[in-house]
Amino acid sequence: MLSLKAQKLIDNYLSLPFPGVEGARCPYFNNAKLHARGQLRVLIGKGTPQEIVEEAKIISIQYRAGLFDHDGHCCLHGEHGEKPSIASPESGAAVTEAGADELRKFLIDHNLGVDCSGFATHILRAHFLETKGVDITKKFIKNISAPWWRKIIMRLRPMESLGVRSGYANDKNTEKLKNDYAKLQPGDVVVMLETGPAFVPTGLRRGEARKRNHILIITDCDGQKIKYVHARAWSSEGQYGHGVNSGEIKITNPGQGLLEQEWTERSPSQNDLFHQGQANETYLEAKQAKVLEIRRIKF
Repeated sequence: MLSLKAQKLIDNYLSLPFPGVEGARCPYFNNAKLHARGQLRVLIGKGTPQEIVEEAKIISIQYRAGLFDHDGHCCLHGEHGEKPSIASPESGAAVTEAGADELRKFLIDHNLGVDCSGFATHILRAHFLETKGVDITKKFIKNISAPWWRKIIMRLRPMESLGVRSGYANDKNTEKLKNDYAKLQPGDVVVMLETGPAFVPTGLRRGEARKRNHILIITDCDGQKIKYVHARAWSSEGQYGHGVNSGEIKITNPGQGLLEQEWTERSPSQNDLFHQGQANETYLEAKQAKVLEIRRIKF
């Protein structure tokens, strides 16, 4: 299994540490389409669970959304909920405990969440700091080719600078593994390059349409089943259903590629279990990817 600190971090993404609310799964947010530069990492999909919670508090105060009461507990004004509980000391307006769905909607409406590489890097950084005493962000940055001035920025903002291709598909940082599933370890990753529909980032010309990259973190593997976590957005889940999630790959054809195995993943928003095919969009992205590899971080 992953280290205790890494597993705790996953748990916090699956249920953000908002006081008074449980089950608010961290949404997915990718800055690629907005193309914002120079922002705090929490505003571009690279924040920790605690940073996302703190930024939500700041936005709530800034826009007077009433998301938190005077004790710091998460709540919404009465007009947003059904069960008024206490009164706001400032305005006297009734407030109500925020449901996880309402809270997630607030986060998504204000572009707060995590993207797949930000999620993976926070988890794996915690795992390898605890198990090997190595900060993979510093290690990865050293191996990325860039102009000297860009290197300075990357050292100052390593989490914001690392992506799937530059960090995890880089042969200097990771090595490609064969389809020997019995030898996989927690902390290995599944990398997908150039998958999904093309999109044009805001502010760029239409001729610069891009496809996205994606990454899964392997949390456990016994040779019979691979368990993974990732941050993702399925089109079938609409505007408010996406976020951090887990899935499994059952090894039904040992020695064959990942696409020859049985993929299953539950959609929390739809409360259903999807097998490979059009309904399981993680499997579909793997199938559409130009590159699909299992990789291990080098030490």
